[in-house]
This record gives sequence, C-alpha cells and structure tokens, in this order.
Amino acid sequence: MKTKTQAKTRQVTNYVMVTPELQLNNEAVMKAYTQIVQKATELLNKFEMRKYRTYVEVDHTKNPQNVNYVSEFVCHFWNITLSNSKEGKSYIFINYDADFIEKFGSNLTNQLLREAYRVTNSEDGTIGIEYAIRVQFKDYDVHNYFYRLTFEGETDTISIAMVEKPELVEV
Repeated sequence: MKTKTQAKTRQVTNYVMVTPELQLNNEAVMKAYTQIVQKATELLNKFEMRKYRTYVEVDHTKNPQNVNYVSEFVCHFWNITLSNSKEGKSYIFINYDADFIEKFGSNLTNQLLREAYRVTNSEDGTIGIEYAIRVQFKDYDVHNYFYRLTFEGETDTISIAMVEKPELVEV
C-alpha cells in the first residue's frame, strides 16, 4: 500500500538579511554610481545642441512595484542603472547605444567607462566593489528609451534636466 506524503513547500520571501558588510558594500556602490553619473553629465556639456545635453533621472525607490531597481540615468547615449540583486547586493549596469558611437565616435563612452572602472577599482588588493560594474557589451536602443521617457514627461519618479553649457568668458 502506497502512502501519500505531502510535498514540502519552500516559503519564498522578498526580504533580505542586510548585514553591516552588505550595507557598507552597497553604500560604496551607490557612491560609485553617483560619481559615474557626475562624469556622464560632465561629458554632456561638450555638446552644443540642447537635445544632447538633456538627461533623465528615474528614482525607482518611489515606485513600490519596482523592488530591484534603485536609480537610472538615461540620455541619448547611455543608460546607467543602479539595481539590487535578489540577495540585496547593489550593481551598476551601463548600456550604450551603438548608433551614438557610430555617429560621434567612441571617445565619450571610453571616458565614461574609464571613470566607471576607476571608481569601482580596488586600490588595496581587496575584492571591494569591482564586481559591481556590469558593462553591457551589446547594442542597446538607449536613445529610443530616452525619447520615450522624455515624451512621457516628468512624474513622481522621472525628472528631466539639461546640462547647462558653460559660458565662454572673454579675456
């Protein structure tokens, strides 16, 4: 005679145990993300046309349906995303638009990536946050995503800004 046994169901939770090490690590990744975004906005001021100096910032923490995404910086050329894994570890993803590189060359993207690797590099030989930078080496349609975000306009989670062109000072 066969007896039926109930299958054990594993309970799944969205909560993550945040250890002091994880919190320090994620703070370092957030700081690196901020520095990468600062470099990206600095690079945009090289453009004369306003549309190339415009960028969108998305604060995903204000959207309760987004549990993994934290923040995004999107412009014509790059999508820089700060997100958390299921384990609660922070990552920085950089997507680029190959059409931009074809049109303007790779110099700006190279400068951005140099900064990204610099701020995530471990100077003292420890593991640090080098794991956190994830450059997506495949073409991504960034400018259409950017257009969609700007077309939808500003919301509670989306802000649109433009890098001001520094005025030339006559000597």
